[in-house]
Amino acid sequence: MIEQEQGGTRYVQFALFQQFPELVHGSFTRHGGYSVSPHSGLNVSVSNDDSFENVLRNRLLALESLGIETYPCATAWMVHGADVLTLDGDDWDDWRTDWPHRSYMIDDRELLWTTRPRRKADAIITRRRGVALAMSSADCAPLLFYDPTRGVIAIAHAGWRGTARGTSAATINAMREQFGCQPEHIYAGIGPTIGACCYEVTEEVRRLFRGEREFEAMPAGEDYRNLVRDSAVFSVVELAKCSSLRLNLWETNRNQLLLAGLMPEHIEVSGICTSCQKEHFYSYRAENSKTGRFPSILALRREFETQ
Repeated sequence: MIEQEQGGTRYVQFALFQQFPELVHGSFTRHGGYSVSPHSGLNVSVSNDDSFENVLRNRLLALESLGIETYPCATAWMVHGADVLTLDGDDWDDWRTDWPHRSYMIDDRELLWTTRPRRKADAIITRRRGVALAMSSADCAPLLFYDPTRGVIAIAHAGWRGTARGTSAATINAMREQFGCQPEHIYAGIGPTIGACCYEVTEEVRRLFRGEREFEAMPAGEDYRNLVRDSAVFSVVELAKCSSLRLNLWETNRNQLLLAGLMPEHIEVSGICTSCQKEHFYSYRAENSKTGRFPSILALRREFETQ
């Protein structure tokens, strides 16, 4: 990955995506921003007790750092599932905040970022230019996708629950069904995520991946159960007093993408553990849930902006 610094913020980009000048993207660290402890830095989530103004300022700062502050920005109400939303056409109002305000003004600048999204899902796909897609995370895997052949982008959020439901593969299938994308043409990046070095899980989690049990709500779809089982990567670390079961979200999601038809050379894994590097990234696990959320953002430049 490539580290960038702009306007007081720091973010990382996939080297694999640098060949596409029309693509704008970044997964942000917690550095910069307006939030104070325990959300210190660039927190973009309104789901904790950070101030609303700080969150809005941080969101605008992230977009400014990428040079797309005039783009409307869509996100979703994440529920750790595998549903995929399609942002298409000109019906932007349906993606906007439930609040009566059409936008917010920060220092006389307009911010068009969905504040309280109406739609529940963990992935969004679109072929619209000049619109940013954003997901926030703090240990879960941010997944970014681009099909340069069809001009389609996608962003997804995959913690262990979403991964156990096949979010990665579901996003690829949605790109194919909605826009005719072929998996072998799709590029994917797996951003900063808690690593197997730190991600201890229960035996119940492994049983869900293996298909020995099902989720009571939103069970994994029939089409994804074998893929989820075959993709899962667990390991056991022997500690002084017990054995510790670990889940590798990086490799499990990479395996799901390979099983969904992506080429190995079209997948880049960040290798950044948010727990090990909690001084740089928010980590729900390492900070005992008292933390913020960092954004991953993806957009296609407007045609006249592409160089």
